[in-house]
Amino acid sequence: MSDAPAILARCRLAGLRVWRDGDGLAIAPARSCPPDLLAQIRAAKPQLLDWLDAQASDLPADEIPWLHIARQVLAGEFDGCDRSTAASLRIGLRALARRGIRLGLQAEQHLPHRNHTRA
Repeated sequence: MSDAPAILARCRLAGLRVWRDGDGLAIAPARSCPPDLLAQIRAAKPQLLDWLDAQASDLPADEIPWLHIARQVLAGEFDGCDRSTAASLRIGLRALARRGIRLGLQAEQHLPHRNHTRA
């Protein structure tokens, strides 16, 4: 995983602004972005989007990775996971949902339902 804070710091040092633009990233002034930095930005796009989303929502640094996991859940990467994994994912995703991050709630609802009986 790329170091999103370091990439964004390098952008600031270069006088660039980076922000979310829909599902992508926008950079200004675009002509001032060195090609190697642009390559780093493109390679780390999912992590940068997560980091920018987290900053916008005041999400603590230790919860930022859950944004990426939520996207993985919604993409079906955890379809068919066992109950233990689903339960662990629910715990982390609830932290996002409690902070009002809709992506966390959507991902939690996408997980397989609990299959258990009560006696």
